[in-house]
Amino acid sequence: MNVKRKGNRGTGAALLIIAIAAFIIYAYFLLGSQYTMIILQLTVLGAVALMLTVLGWIGYTMLTAPRTEEKPSG
Repeated sequence: MNVKRKGNRGTGAALLIIAIAAFIIYAYFLLGSQYTMIILQLTVLGAVALMLTVLGWIGYTMLTAPRTEEKPSG
């Protein structure tokens, strides 16, 4: 399959560069600055918020899913 997708390589390169830069900035603030504790607290808060958001989304999806009726066997 030879499908031309314009912009995918540029977008991919931009995302890669942003991810590397964000890691370097995060590592600097975590290891080389006076803001270590607040950075750790915000990181843990964000991780917990993300996990609880996913858990809530799963619960909401299960709650609002239409019921399927079982067919009697026999």
